[in-house]
Amino acid sequence: MAPPPGYVAYGSAPTATSTQQFNRIGGLSTAITVVVGIAGAGALVNGFIQSSLQAKATDFINGTTTRSEFEDSVVSSSAISAVAGIAMILGAILVMIWMFRITSNLRKYGMSTTWHPLFAVFGWMLPPGVLFVIPALMLREQWIKSAPQAQAGAVSGGSKDNPLLLTWWLFFGLLPLIMLGVSANSIFTGFGDTSTEAVAERFAETGSAATMIGAVGSLIAAVVFIMFSRQLTARHRSLTGEN
Repeated sequence: MAPPPGYVAYGSAPTATSTQQFNRIGGLSTAITVVVGIAGAGALVNGFIQSSLQAKATDFINGTTTRSEFEDSVVSSSAISAVAGIAMILGAILVMIWMFRITSNLRKYGMSTTWHPLFAVFGWMLPPGVLFVIPALMLREQWIKSAPQAQAGAVSGGSKDNPLLLTWWLFFGLLPLIMLGVSANSIFTGFGDTSTEAVAERFAETGSAATMIGAVGSLIAAVVFIMFSRQLTARHRSLTGEN
């Protein structure tokens, strides 16, 4: 027998209301995993180097290390920081494109979203600033609305929040703000003075514990985000039918 008019099969994925093809995100997810992983590992390595540099800065101030030895250590540290920084910037760009595509797909399937796809870019720059509240809320919405079961009309526990997202926000949004407050005095000491003595003074006043907490926190944030992004990608691909 033919199904009655308007019948929708339980658990079936919705169909796109737009004639445009949905945006693929599988390749982006793989690239995000690699680049964010490099950024997290680089942050940890840089943390160890920074801690070592703090000891050398103290030795330089006390006269037990030469100027050239300390300056060479600063150059090495800067090189590692640059690699981690480039990976973070590239990762941020990939994540923005990935988030933009997910929200665009949701809208193509006729779903209303609180956040316009452009917030995948500008949301990272808007207040409340370094807390990254808007991206976290946008990712939460993407997770909930990417549940295929819920979109077929069924009430499913799969649409609940993912705890990985809150964990990521705590280590990526909240922890750096706390560490910034702890290290504010050393950061702004001699601000603008690039002499070797001033640089050494800033390094010496930054506690090694704070440096390592920040480095480990960055690594945890990277690992958790990779886990969350892969789960969201799999969930969203199930919704769109991406192979």
